[in-house]
Amino acid sequence: METNNWLSLLNSDASDLDLNLYRITKTLECLLAWYFVPGNQISSSIFCRLCISLSRGINYAIAYGQTPSSKAIQLLHTLMKKIDYQNESDDELGVVIVLVITVKNACEFGWFENKETQELLTIAHEIEKMYCTLGSTRPSFSHHSSSLLNMIMQRFYPSMKLGPIIASIEAKKIISPNKKFWLLVAETDNIETSACLINPQDVNFLVNGEAINTRTLLGMDHQPQMPTSVGEFDGNYIILVAYMSYVDASLPPELPPDYVQSTLEYSDSDIMEGESRISLNCPIGLTRIKTPVKGRTCKHFQCFDFDNFIEINCYRPLWRCPHCNEYVSYTDICLDRNMVEILKKVGENVVEVIVHHADGSLKEVLLEENDSSGLSSRNTGLLH
Repeated sequence: METNNWLSLLNSDASDLDLNLYRITKTLECLLAWYFVPGNQISSSIFCRLCISLSRGINYAIAYGQTPSSKAIQLLHTLMKKIDYQNESDDELGVVIVLVITVKNACEFGWFENKETQELLTIAHEIEKMYCTLGSTRPSFSHHSSSLLNMIMQRFYPSMKLGPIIASIEAKKIISPNKKFWLLVAETDNIETSACLINPQDVNFLVNGEAINTRTLLGMDHQPQMPTSVGEFDGNYIILVAYMSYVDASLPPELPPDYVQSTLEYSDSDIMEGESRISLNCPIGLTRIKTPVKGRTCKHFQCFDFDNFIEINCYRPLWRCPHCNEYVSYTDICLDRNMVEILKKVGENVVEVIVHHADGSLKEVLLEENDSSGLSSRNTGLLH
């Protein structure tokens, strides 16, 4: 009957995600029925393969935001409580630890009720104390660093939404010039002699894509090694791996606050005998500005287009004003209401305006096809 159910599911229009959830349930049933029922003992190799298959299935479901059925979750909770962690063989212990790490992730993503979550996290904590440090998938940031992370996301990644954090560390600047960042590798099976200070024979160590000398297959030193210097942190860093998603591009962007003109400290290129020459084309896309913005501290009249600025910084987050090259983060962007009014007043064929400081009048610079220079100008009266 079970085989027929499986075949019917394969022959149906079920998605890969549906098949994965079915696999999780059946793997759990097999483990509980075969491994923990007297007289139904399965071999260690089959147990290991089933545990690895279960871990992969759970990770796949987490990655795609799926939650198994309540039956499967209850079976998983039962399985984790039944495993004899102290009496497993070395091979079995390895895959069980992998499974424990996976189940900890499932706890983080809310698969279990609060009571079950606490029970499973307690089991994981006990295994950590007995065998190894599994690490915590919970954000390890201090309150100060969490605030900094929120500010970084708001200022420089406005088009991205931060999801659950998988792993995170805070790297502190080392004040002492004699302390650097070192890589130490040791085999822990026997630490009585220096023979434990060897590199794994089939492992390459790379940092920032660069091979670490004497610790790669091409240049392996098979003798005991001193720790290898791999650089240093020259400041305090936040390092994390997290789920992120792009904000729906179809949503209208929130308009920035109004720009308040700073004191008249404009560059010479902006001022021409009491006049300011302003292009109505965005210096980024070279097309007409739709939403005129500039940085809060910018002292020039020239604006750039809000959408163009956000788009270009989604590819390379430099966040600099395209006119004066000053730093302008997302939270520093301001809407120039004066330029909004100018864009409303002039025609689509106007490429530049000249603003007279004395009375606020505008002189339009038109794009004329029959003109050898391509440009002509005329007054349009007062701006106000």
